[in-house]
Amino acid sequence: MSPAAEAGVSTGLQARIRVHRDAFDVRVDLELAPGERLAVLGPNGSGKSTVLGALAGTIDMFQGSIVLTRGGVQTMLNGPGRRPLPSHQRGITLVEQRPLLFPHLDLRANVAFGPRSQETSRRDANQVAAQWLERVGLAQRARERPHRLSGGQQQRVALARAFAAEPEVLLLDEPFAALDAESTPAVRGLLATELERSATTSVLVTHHLPDAWQLADRCVVMVRGQVVEEATPEELATMPRSRFGAVLAGFCVVDGVAERGGLRVDGNSRAGSAWVPGLPDGARPPVEGAAALGVVSPGDVELVGADTSGARVDGVLPYGVLPGVVETVEVRGGLLRIGAQGGLVAEVPTGALSGLLPEGPPRAGQTLLFRPVGLRLVGMSGNHEGA
Repeated sequence: MSPAAEAGVSTGLQARIRVHRDAFDVRVDLELAPGERLAVLGPNGSGKSTVLGALAGTIDMFQGSIVLTRGGVQTMLNGPGRRPLPSHQRGITLVEQRPLLFPHLDLRANVAFGPRSQETSRRDANQVAAQWLERVGLAQRARERPHRLSGGQQQRVALARAFAAEPEVLLLDEPFAALDAESTPAVRGLLATELERSATTSVLVTHHLPDAWQLADRCVVMVRGQVVEEATPEELATMPRSRFGAVLAGFCVVDGVAERGGLRVDGNSRAGSAWVPGLPDGARPPVEGAAALGVVSPGDVELVGADTSGARVDGVLPYGVLPGVVETVEVRGGLLRIGAQGGLVAEVPTGALSGLLPEGPPRAGQTLLFRPVGLRLVGMSGNHEGA
């Protein structure tokens, strides 16, 4: 453990990030308390890695500032009228998707690289490396080259190298993306343990909610260069308020217009608009007549039946029902999971199908009728929600 961590001194981070990109500008404000762990989530191309690059100093900003605070002392890495501090002087370490170990060095020398670059003696740096290799369970292989290790073992060494450098802030860019399903839980658990033990301030980019759940105190969701949602991992898993956050957590998301205490959905019905009741979200209620998201668990979406001529009365849909064209059909643990165009997903016990669909199991391209129960209506946070 670093002297700072042993003394209970961690580093805080305040950042105003402004980066030009071809499709859009990245404009993100972040503030992390000392020792806080932040997860950044969002669809591909939303600017998540750009944020890490700006923090690490590998991507130029056209405007903004980055300040580290440790023990009441501030260090400005970027700021108006100042030359950005070079990457190697920032005290910020970036761990990428692939380990990127030095192939010509053994594991001990790889891990000792950080302390040595900080002018630590060879003896002390090797001692630090030995301690970290012990922590990651690879002490017996210290004199081997990286190519003799599995992908999961190499990523353990990469994490050991990162922590051995005693960074002020640790940046993690999808650190499990190159690992197989068997290696990921062990490496994730190792990282969670060391972040907690060392009290290292960290920013994690990920596409997976389990990563955020285990490795973050707080989450932000980015879409097209802007933050559209901020929540704890628990809030994101149970009460998401953005399209990406809801889909990530396994909820259905239906687009529509807030109207008369419900959601009007256009384009799903030959009879015109459909309307379903809903309850406004307590933190982000929709504006009457404005675009809104309807969020509901697949377990709360009832399958009414097939959209046949007898399913309507005078061309009007039954109360609270939305039609949807089936895209996917999966069976999981005795439940049939039916995904339809427009964001609808229903989980139905396989034994209930005969009464609902006497003509046989659902198939892709078939139009079914769905009734979402307990739809939560969330106001759109701006144009970026539609991305």
